[in-house]
Amino acid sequence: MATPSATTIALMVLLLVAPAVFAADYPISWTQGTNYDDWDSDKNLVVGDTITFEYGPSHTVNVVDKDTYDNCGSAAISKHSDGSSKIPLVAGTMYFICPEGNHCADGMKLSVEVGDADTPPTPTAPTTPATPATPTTPTPTPPTTTTPPTPTAETPPSKPSTPAGGTGAATSSVNMNFIMIGGSLLLASLFAFLG
Repeated sequence: MATPSATTIALMVLLLVAPAVFAADYPISWTQGTNYDDWDSDKNLVVGDTITFEYGPSHTVNVVDKDTYDNCGSAAISKHSDGSSKIPLVAGTMYFICPEGNHCADGMKLSVEVGDADTPPTPTAPTTPATPATPTTPTPTPPTTTTPPTPTAETPPSKPSTPAGGTGAATSSVNMNFIMIGGSLLLASLFAFLG
């Protein structure tokens, strides 16, 4: 029986790592009093992505069916209570609730639409650009003083605000993707060199 070449092994490693590289993780702060109705409106969730629920000891996360979600019932597909629960997404609509006390009835519930990983995202309708204003010719005015202008301090750009319930982008996952791709390419080069 022939042994696989280094190139074959490197290719197999790349094929195993590739699906994990393209998955995204979406962190969410799972707290009572937060409205999660539009949490996924700016996200393109697909099979293989994950949501990481971060919460305190008075909360849990249950993955439930639609009926349990609508009625804040107790039947659960899966239950999570570790304070930082990473839940993989599957195609279709997924439902999450906090079953503790009246938390679900008070709005601590989330439903998300998860697309198939092979389906491209639905394009949004293009917006009509604003009509440019008609340019005007400035009238020159002679300076009235010879004093040089006083320099002004520039204000640094402000940091974008984070929407309630978590971040809109999965930056830590993106950084990890670059690390995984780089490591895979390094391994592939090493195996090719050795082979």
